[in-house]
Amino acid sequence: RQAFFRDMLGDIDEPTLPFGMHDVQGDGRGIEEVHHLVDLQLSNRLRQQARQLGISAASLVHLAWALVLGKVSATDDVVFGTVLLGRMQGGEGADRALGMFINTLPLRVSLDLHSVRRSVSNIHERLTALLAHEHASLALAQRCSGVAAPAPLFSALLNYRHSAAAESN
Repeated sequence: RQAFFRDMLGDIDEPTLPFGMHDVQGDGRGIEEVHHLVDLQLSNRLRQQARQLGISAASLVHLAWALVLGKVSATDDVVFGTVLLGRMQGGEGADRALGMFINTLPLRVSLDLHSVRRSVSNIHERLTALLAHEHASLALAQRCSGVAAPAPLFSALLNYRHSAAAESN
C-alpha cells in the first residue's frame, strides 16, 4: 500500500487548497456542503459518453471536479478526497456484514494532459487502482506524500454516488 501511495503522492509537497484557504482544520462550524442531483437527461448523456469511452460515469465526474479544483486552486496538479464504499475489497462475508465501510482516500489528477480522452482514461485507471487500497488509512496516504504534517493533503472531496433509482424514472 505504501508503494502505491508513494508513487501517486510522493512528489506532492503542497496541499490542494481551493481559494487558497489554509485554515481548514477545526471544529467544522464553518464548513459548507453542497448536494446536487444531476437531472436524468444529463445523467443519461454522461453514462452514454462513459460507455463510448469505455470508462465509468464516475470517472467523468471526477475529471469535472478536478477541473473545478484546478481553477479555484490555481494548479494543474490537484489532489482531492474521493469517498469509497469499502465493499469492493471487503473480503469474504462483507456482503452480509452490518455497518459502514466508508473511507475517504486521495486521488491525484494531473490536468496538463493533452486531451479529455487521455485525462479521463488516466482518472479511470487511477480510480480502479485505488479500489485495491480502499481500506488503507488516509493517514498512511498522507504520510506517503511530501506534504508535511499537520498541513492537510487536500481540503476538498467528492462523494459521487450512482443512483439506479434515477434510471427507472
